[in-house]
Amino acid sequence: MSAAADPVPGLSVRQRLYGVRSRLRRFRWELASGGRPLLRWFPRTWFTDPLALVDICSPWEVAWVTRHAATRLRGTGAVVELGPWLGDVTIGILRGSDRNPAAADVVVDAYDLFVFDDIEVRTAGLPLEGRFGDGDDFLALYRARLGGRGNRVRTHQGDVLDATWDRAAPIEFLFVDVAKTWEIWNHLVTTFHAALDVGSVVVEQDWAHACTPWIHLWHHRWRSHFRELEQVPNAGSFAFELTRPLPGAALEPTSIDDYPDDEIEAAFDWAASLVDPDRRPNVRAALVQLHTLHGDLDVASRICVRELAASRIDSELVDVALPELANRLAADDRPGR
Repeated sequence: MSAAADPVPGLSVRQRLYGVRSRLRRFRWELASGGRPLLRWFPRTWFTDPLALVDICSPWEVAWVTRHAATRLRGTGAVVELGPWLGDVTIGILRGSDRNPAAADVVVDAYDLFVFDDIEVRTAGLPLEGRFGDGDDFLALYRARLGGRGNRVRTHQGDVLDATWDRAAPIEFLFVDVAKTWEIWNHLVTTFHAALDVGSVVVEQDWAHACTPWIHLWHHRWRSHFRELEQVPNAGSFAFELTRPLPGAALEPTSIDDYPDDEIEAAFDWAASLVDPDRRPNVRAALVQLHTLHGDLDVASRICVRELAASRIDSELVDVALPELANRLAADDRPGR
């Protein structure tokens, strides 16, 4: 396999080694905090790759998908990645499949806008500062990082709401990192989850995050059709395996009005129980976010107070859900409303 071209030329050795000591400290701590089963698959490039400093996914997620591709892919269906960003997970899938005779010819279908929207903030103060701008197209950068494996990736550039998939073409592995609105989630379910076959694995990258509560509601309702595999160590992703076909009702669009209050509470109790104690407040924050985004600020406030009383302070409950709720409450209190 040919080596990848340097996607960020012109950096000095010192710039490429920026932060390597802190990365090593983090690696040692996370290795001891559940990472050992993935040690063999951990991406060694993470220590010196300057783009790793701005990547969205954890290197442990890369290690997990590498192991999965190497040991679990059967070559019986498609591999689809929704929201690959700069390609670390894509590379992990390809590296893993290189070691798996059953999946050696796997092609990854990668869907993304491939346009930066917050890269200037992410690179501020780093050796990469000033190299990329918000609004820049980064498809060429993504493909450069794939190197010689790029011929095994089909890129689909554009709004995921316009994405299509033939349901008759089964998806064996689905990695989801674009379900940022309920509208998008409904489209993903009817387009991609609908193509999952029995034995297929789906990874919901935003499971232990505050901003995607629709994921938890849907998976709770249809949990009897999935086997809970595991939370990716040191990350918020959770993996499920489909154990029986999804019924037609599971593939229909939903809204908050389709979920009674008792089902909502049960869904988030269940969703939080699947992750480690450090990330449970992030899932609980998604319950607050659900009511905040859909206008029930009284319920959101009551839940937020309840969860804050029982939560660790350093979590997305404080960093994400509480500021959003405060902004909506302030807007709701404006004169004339």
